Amino acid sequence: MSGPDSFGGEWLVCEYVYDPDGTYRGTVSQRRDVTPITHERLRVRQHCEPSPELSSHAMAAFAGEWVFDLELAGDERCYVGPDVVGHGTQWQPGVMTGQGLWPRFGHEFESYGVLVAPDRQLTGGSFSLAGRLVADVVGVAVAAAGGAAPRLDLSAPPPEADPAAMLHRSVGPMLMAVAWPSHSQRQRWWAMRDRIAGTGFTLTENIDGGTRRVRATVG
Repeated sequence: MSGPDSFGGEWLVCEYVYDPDGTYRGTVSQRRDVTPITHERLRVRQHCEPSPELSSHAMAAFAGEWVFDLELAGDERCYVGPDVVGHGTQWQPGVMTGQGLWPRFGHEFESYGVLVAPDRQLTGGSFSLAGRLVADVVGVAVAAAGGAAPRLDLSAPPPEADPAAMLHRSVGPMLMAVAWPSHSQRQRWWAMRDRIAGTGFTLTENIDGGTRRVRATVG
């Protein structure tokens, strides 16, 4: 990948869209270009094509061209618009989370990206409207130069929940779980198996008071 960021370069993306109840609805195909503007600023261009199955879904409006800049400050990323505003953190090389708003699309987002190989990333998150979940997204991206189509095996069973989890649910091959060890501490997990690449990941988020940390295990 070129540029000052491990997620830089051109990527082909397939995002699998699920309703909040776990019903699979369709895909959004995407071509994503992450280009350095300066050493501390990236420009992201995304061209998105929802599948016909999404014609009556909120994600149908995600079609077309989207452009936004990211300002880099160490491990922090600031999404400065126009199409995305918010912030993100690269917790370790190849592991990033973000949250904010797509003003033109009209939805809030929470996202993750995990490089499981230099030319393959598992990506996704959720879209909400005024705090109400609208869609879960489970995705995969491959380097455009490789020529391979981005694809996940949706029949792969999700990993088992951590024994500490109090609540959990699955979205296709993705597991999401949460626990509250104390009134000031919350834990969340995201985990997925990638059968096609023979790998996967687990993200573990710990929030203790005002401190948030995320760690990842890949493999």
